[in-house]
Amino acid sequence: MTAPSNTWLYGLVPAGRPVPPGLSGVADEPVRVIAGPGIAAVAGSVPRADFEEEPLHAHLEDAAWLERAARAHHQVVATLARSGPTLPMRFATIYRDDQRAATMLDSRRDELLAALRRITGRTEWGVKVFLVRPSNAAYDTGANDRASGEPRPGTAYLLRRKAQREDQQQIMGRALDDAEDIHAALSASAAESTRHPVQSMEASGRGEPMLLNGAYLIDDGHSSAFGRTLDELTAGHPELRVEATGPWPSYSFSGVGAEPEGG
Repeated sequence: MTAPSNTWLYGLVPAGRPVPPGLSGVADEPVRVIAGPGIAAVAGSVPRADFEEEPLHAHLEDAAWLERAARAHHQVVATLARSGPTLPMRFATIYRDDQRAATMLDSRRDELLAALRRITGRTEWGVKVFLVRPSNAAYDTGANDRASGEPRPGTAYLLRRKAQREDQQQIMGRALDDAEDIHAALSASAAESTRHPVQSMEASGRGEPMLLNGAYLIDDGHSSAFGRTLDELTAGHPELRVEATGPWPSYSFSGVGAEPEGG
């Protein structure tokens, strides 16, 4: 007897487009197509025992499981995107069965087709901007005082510390303005752009503050021009570290807001 399963959605594609052979999903399941009116969902059957609300919540709190599943989900989406227009679905978009997923395709047909047209012939690029920290020695007044052998009067020390804080605030303010200029220039080269929340240094694993976490939807024919703009901006801001990744499927611009069903 086959164990009951839920339907996990990976992406939406134009109706009639075949799925590349050999694709498997988050539960090592083969993926397939659920047909809709003019649009189709690429989906997989995942065991209900692992993908109902409570067990799924437990999985999502397991970092190792989450990394494996996210990689598997992305692998399916990326493979689909290489073979044609693909609207990525949010990770863990789950329906009770194929029929409910097909009902969603039918009820939201116009919205989904418009979103698919919007990302056709375009890919996403991500750009992060970090402030390259000045040498700590430049701010270590205690080290300067010790090196000079001079005493450190309390009032003078506090005044110097105040001046240093003000200098650092000015540096950060200028860097944030420069990051805004970079975002504006890149947005002008993009069909669409958006900003994600910047990550803390702990989350990014970097020793530099993140100033911009942007995503840009670029026409396939304009990717070289976008790259040149990025190179010019990088060269013009040596105090910043500008890092680009891509091309990606259009995760940030699907705009469909599909909600997973509860068990």
